[in-house]
Amino acid sequence: MAELIGVDLGGTKILARFIDPETGEGRGRVKRPTPKTGPADVLKKVAEVVDELDPQRSAPAVGIGVPGLVTESGVVTLCPNIDGWDSEVDVAKILRKRLKRPVAVGNDVNVGALAEHRVGAGRGFKDMATVFVGTGVGGGLVLNNRLVAGTRGMAGEIGHVTTHPGGRKCGCGKRGHMEAYAGRAGLEAEARRRHAAGDKNMLVKQAGDGRIKSSFIATAIEAEDPVTLELIEDAVQALAMAIGSMATLLDLPLIVLGGGVVDRLGQDFLDRIHRSKAFGGFGNHVCELRLAQRLDDAGVVGAAILAADACG
Repeated sequence: MAELIGVDLGGTKILARFIDPETGEGRGRVKRPTPKTGPADVLKKVAEVVDELDPQRSAPAVGIGVPGLVTESGVVTLCPNIDGWDSEVDVAKILRKRLKRPVAVGNDVNVGALAEHRVGAGRGFKDMATVFVGTGVGGGLVLNNRLVAGTRGMAGEIGHVTTHPGGRKCGCGKRGHMEAYAGRAGLEAEARRRHAAGDKNMLVKQAGDGRIKSSFIATAIEAEDPVTLELIEDAVQALAMAIGSMATLLDLPLIVLGGGVVDRLGQDFLDRIHRSKAFGGFGNHVCELRLAQRLDDAGVVGAAILAADACG
């Protein structure tokens, strides 16, 4: 199969590469900052990045992963993680017109799931899911070797499963979602709340007024900071509850975990989730947990695979 172009559209950068969708191997690289002045400027920059990578238009199709809700037809209905993107946009239609070739658009976590399924930790599994724990918690679902995104793009959104009714406030505004306990931003919000209330902790001490990074979490765990250990146990239990329930509900033999927090905390974090007494559904014998393999390029690889599938 010919090389296609995969585009990873993030809140801070746009990355494009030529990708062989059968092997996941890539070449070339163009990376530019993501504009913060609205979707029109963002999509203009995406087109410029693709044209810079492929001025001869040799790639027959383009795939793009977007950090938001994406419909089956490529309409982005919600994109809160890109500053200035506050409206529904038919990304597929606009980019097809500008790039003059087929364009497939998917949620960034979903295309990451495709990459892990085809050329990563999920190779050989017909049914699996991915859970990416970073600033928030996202999920992607593959059933019968096909990505399942849902009509409105919400399939696999495990971060917004309710694990603690009436609990901590999630970034989406609702309460008790798993992401509020396991995502880095939710963990930071709770650490700062406790610190301000007099329960001092290493997370806030390390970060000061800056963001609490995953590396700070790892350092605080190693130092056995009491607040950090309690917050991580909350995260482990929330993840175990949601992952076990999803695996039981959908009969999934494999869950692949990645994202900045998981990448930093590693296999020990996965083992704690799997051993947790909170593991939902029928228990931890239902599924295997594996670390993601496509750590740096899942977005562009999965986007190219999405485009290959769309072209049939």
